[in-house]
Amino acid sequence: MALIGGGFSNNVNKLFNDPELSDVAIVLDNDDGLDTTGATKTFHAHRVILATMSDYFRSMLFGSFVEATKKEIRLPGVPYSTFVKVMEFVYLGKTFPSSGTLEEVVEFYSLVRMLLMDSKMNSHFEKWMIRQIETNESLKNDLLKVFALAFEWDMLALKTKCNSNICEIANEYLAESSFVELPLEAVQMMLGTSRISCTRDELKRAIQAWISHHESEIAADVAHELNRKVAKFGKLCHDFNVLSLCRKKNQQKPENVQSLPGRPEGMEAMLEIPYEHSYSSEMTILKCIALRGIKICLEANQQFGPKCGRIKSELELCFKIQWDYDNYQRNLTVLYDFTQHEQQSVTIFFPEIACCKETQIETISGFYVTHIIYLNQEYESDGRCPECPVPDDYDSYYSMSSYHDSIEEEMETEQSEDDDE
Repeated sequence: MALIGGGFSNNVNKLFNDPELSDVAIVLDNDDGLDTTGATKTFHAHRVILATMSDYFRSMLFGSFVEATKKEIRLPGVPYSTFVKVMEFVYLGKTFPSSGTLEEVVEFYSLVRMLLMDSKMNSHFEKWMIRQIETNESLKNDLLKVFALAFEWDMLALKTKCNSNICEIANEYLAESSFVELPLEAVQMMLGTSRISCTRDELKRAIQAWISHHESEIAADVAHELNRKVAKFGKLCHDFNVLSLCRKKNQQKPENVQSLPGRPEGMEAMLEIPYEHSYSSEMTILKCIALRGIKICLEANQQFGPKCGRIKSELELCFKIQWDYDNYQRNLTVLYDFTQHEQQSVTIFFPEIACCKETQIETISGFYVTHIIYLNQEYESDGRCPECPVPDDYDSYYSMSSYHDSIEEEMETEQSEDDDE
């Protein structure tokens, strides 16, 4: 038999913080800056509701504790605003605040765990966190910390989501100082992933820094196993396709590059690149690809000499792709040697960008693109994907060339130069 009008559930919101109908008062720290009436603030609750949702309150209110007979219970150190948010879930079914900093989120769920309510809220909170790391800028920027918390809170789906997002642009997260704060289980999960968007050299440096930070906590065999997992990767920690857009490194470089070297053979099937712009790149995609990264060359600095020594510092770098219907921009920080006499290469990865045939791509000045990193599938002979709009009249382009100028030699040379330093 159905309850008339939805029964009690339709009226429970009237009980929320109602002093008239409550049978217990929870006294909390007053963190409301506008309310200066006292150091504490009271939430009016109901024993049976608290005990139903919280094992903490069940033991306190219906056990042998002295609070079982009291009308007022003090919870020192618990902010009133955070407690109200938890009670909104209990009474009103509100999930969680739609926004907030990571500190606020941690404070909220820490109180949930203290009140032994996590068994009731775990799945709801985990789903909310997964949505938030896609939409909440504060949480997106603290993804490594969220990843660590997912292990503390034992949330498998959140662990998996964080790991996937981190590995998608791993070269950026590996460079963050908070990477060394990850628990061992998180590092092992990353290294167990077959697709990590970074170079093996970047991964090696990050893991070595993590091992040094935890040297007193981990056994030698654990460190050895982490290094072994790093060694199993290739020069790129993912089997991307790589297309070289300039001459090999063993060919002599000019001291002051004003434009890209001559067009290499075999690349015309992929791109059209005008070279008249100094330290900039304009490209036309000739076959539908999923762009996943680029390798760029930064300008050499001729004003310093060997007497200056090494001057390395962090350099803010902006990479922008613009096309007719959209644009994509990535800001990242790289370690740059301001005294270098040769161009410095930096590999940048980003989330997949679908570049259909005839897409115009222009990067900002200050560097030029030497390689593109991409995924592609076998499409029709004209190189168009099923979603690609076909104009009424267009010239037929060549099919994808088999030319792929390997960057392994280049990366190996760069690795040895880094080791020498």
